[in-house]
Amino acid sequence: MHEQYVWHNKGLIPKEEARVPIGNIAAMYGFGVYENVRFRNGRVFFLDRHIDRLFRSAALIGLEHFFLASAVREGAQALVLKNYVTDANMKMVLLGGKTAEDAQLFLMALAPKFVEKSVYRKGVRVLARHYERFLPQAKTLNMLPSYLFFREAEKAGAYDTILVNREGNITEGTRSNIFVIRGEHIITPAREHVLLGVTRETVIECLREHGYTVKEQSVPLDRIGEYEGAFLTNTSGKVVPTRKIDEHEFSSIPELVRSAMAWYDAWLETKGESLI
Repeated sequence: MHEQYVWHNKGLIPKEEARVPIGNIAAMYGFGVYENVRFRNGRVFFLDRHIDRLFRSAALIGLEHFFLASAVREGAQALVLKNYVTDANMKMVLLGGKTAEDAQLFLMALAPKFVEKSVYRKGVRVLARHYERFLPQAKTLNMLPSYLFFREAEKAGAYDTILVNREGNITEGTRSNIFVIRGEHIITPAREHVLLGVTRETVIECLREHGYTVKEQSVPLDRIGEYEGAFLTNTSGKVVPTRKIDEHEFSSIPELVRSAMAWYDAWLETKGESLI
């Protein structure tokens, strides 16, 4: 993959020229939002949903801008063509300012992140830490706590850190949504407490097509032993089976989780679109 060009506001520029002045309000205060879009084998997945969520996040924090969804789509296409991209994580970063005219939008083609195949066979371990994100439904640049929790997980050999609110309920991972299994029931924390991940939403749609309804309700950390299994969802990993949450280890990966992995992989094959 050639990461030579970045799309900035209205056109492509060499990546060396994609700079933000130190006095920029977004750089100083984290006044911005972002998205990561999956691009594999020459196809992009759910681009319009990611653009919509980028704009929703901006609205939630009062970030005014002049960009249109159609222009962002054209920028993504130009980026793919110019950089000869076939596999990447396309990152969109929308930086705010004092007025809509000050806003800046960057699109970048970054190296894709792949999950080792053993993860899907064995499942992952995650940590649990008490923290509540500000404006959880906005995907903002205010990422320091999440970054520190994720770095802690990496140092501990864990896949991610799951956040727990003041009521003791699990909400989401630092870069994942979480689902738990009880019998034939699939449960995930309520939407008002989490970022509505594009993978979260599309996994729910896929499960619905297979006859399952996902319930949104509280998942108390101190009652995690009442569930038979769990899985995470995110752009790079898709459906990631979770074997251990803090000190609690599930006895096995439920067959329903393995089915969800296979169903979603097959479902994705019908959803990608070419930008070329």
